[in-house]
Amino acid sequence: MTDTSQAAVVTQGIQFGPKKLNLWMEPGVSRLNVRTLLFGSFFGIAMMSFINTCQAYLFEEVLMIPQNQQGVVAGNMTFYSEIVVILSIGLIGAMSDKIGRKPLWVAAFVIFAVGYFLYPLARTVDELTLYRVFFALGLATNTAMLPSVANDYPAEKSRGKMIAVCFTLNGLGFILIMAPIQQLLGFYENMTGGDAALTAKYWIWTASAICLFVSTGLAFGLKSGAPAQLKKKEGFLASLKIGLRAGKRLRVALAYTAAIVARGDMAVLSTFFVLWLTQVGINAGMDTADAARRGLLFYILIQAFALCWLPILGLILDRIDRVLGLAMAMVLAGVGYFSLFMLDDPLGPMMWVCAVLVGIGEMSANLASLTLIGSEAPVKGRGAVIGLFSLCGAVGILLVAKVGGTLSASFGPVAPFVLVASANVIVFVLALLAWKFGAKPLPGAGGSGGIAIH
Repeated sequence: MTDTSQAAVVTQGIQFGPKKLNLWMEPGVSRLNVRTLLFGSFFGIAMMSFINTCQAYLFEEVLMIPQNQQGVVAGNMTFYSEIVVILSIGLIGAMSDKIGRKPLWVAAFVIFAVGYFLYPLARTVDELTLYRVFFALGLATNTAMLPSVANDYPAEKSRGKMIAVCFTLNGLGFILIMAPIQQLLGFYENMTGGDAALTAKYWIWTASAICLFVSTGLAFGLKSGAPAQLKKKEGFLASLKIGLRAGKRLRVALAYTAAIVARGDMAVLSTFFVLWLTQVGINAGMDTADAARRGLLFYILIQAFALCWLPILGLILDRIDRVLGLAMAMVLAGVGYFSLFMLDDPLGPMMWVCAVLVGIGEMSANLASLTLIGSEAPVKGRGAVIGLFSLCGAVGILLVAKVGGTLSASFGPVAPFVLVASANVIVFVLALLAWKFGAKPLPGAGGSGGIAIH
């Protein structure tokens, strides 16, 4: 064996999972490290999302907020939360380059655990908002660490597949964790004899316990140390300039615009959907716990249908022009969200059909925008371009939270869904114009794009 071949053996990382999947890791990454990454991916999105789904019960039964004000309160809380994420996520990413991903990802779930412990103790809206802002620090940290670790561990040739596996586990975890948690609400209500404040504590403290369990697993299984392979990064302003310069290209500018709408699509579901169905159920004579469970059930179904649609959508998007794929996705999303406006009985059987349409639309808008920016971002400066794309997505969340909450108070709880449906139609028109009159895809840019986790 030659010296060269010996060096190759030494520097070759492990192969993980089925051979057909062909996932290769960087040298020094163990199977335990990879399993822990997948473990964190499974719990990550579910434990970030439960903060929104539990709010309907708190608003109605514990804080007793009038229904016509609940949408405004939910929107404001998401707005303040996202401001914290925007202000802190860059600093958190830079810190992880210095001290490593492990302590920060563990800290994210510790913050979640403390946040969920404090949440049902709130007695005023201001106090609840303060706890939500604290929780947002964990949200920003998890949002930064999950994709960072998912990029650190795999070898370059397996990077896209590894991130896709993490993305799939995000969805599976949401479905498989949220379904049992929503059943526990009724169990705790029976156990406490209908004491709403005590029911809320037991229910939300269950999520707190799960987060502590996850933080312990991450502490034991993640790779220690800072990622030595990383090079010095550009400062924030320099990176922003690179992203803005790329935005002069029509297809990149379209992707930035699509990010605002696609992330707004997700935000309108997480912020307003369960709240709306809970209010409908209460007005129909259901108790709050049953109404909240019914709303959460349909929310879980939406994510399940989105996950089922994911592999089909991936095949479609890889076979057509990225901009045309975005136009198709925006039509699907617009139809899905507008279908909610057409419902006569939001808790009736037709909601199953709408859940299919919304799930397909939500996944289509997000994946199509991600693949477009992945294709159009140049190899040099790709991080800056995708970073600005993510920043545009955060702006979309802010807009939906604030404007959607205001519209909800003025025109009813369905108004935020009409807002995002209209925005999807606008991007559909822009995509058609870009496809017909725009320039060709950037030569040498990534072909298949990548899946970003946020």
